[in-house]
Amino acid sequence: MQVGRMHFDEWRGSIDGRPSLFIKKLFRVFGCVVQLHMFIRADDPGCFHTHPAWAVRIILRGGYVEELGDGRWRAWRPGSFGIVGPDYEHRIGGLLNGKWSWSLWLRGPKIKTINARGC
Repeated sequence: MQVGRMHFDEWRGSIDGRPSLFIKKLFRVFGCVVQLHMFIRADDPGCFHTHPAWAVRIILRGGYVEELGDGRWRAWRPGSFGIVGPDYEHRIGGLLNGKWSWSLWLRGPKIKTINARGC
């Protein structure tokens, strides 16, 4: 799918079909994948998810706040990075600039299925 001048490989979104995240796969090696993520809106309220693998996220532009499954909130600003485990439950609660957020994800081989709650 095309967003502006950029072609993305897939998107994720809400139950009603509105996209919140576009994903561009940059390359794959040894079962690992490097992806560019562009968030364009928050996840639906109460819609939490986990991830299929260990990953490192690096926030490039924009930034976002996430709500963790236990109710805590955390801000991710440009230049910040963190490790995401397959049992890490969260949702994107909002975009810091209100428009978009770009991040680079270095994801290991898939070891679990994604679990969604409240979606």
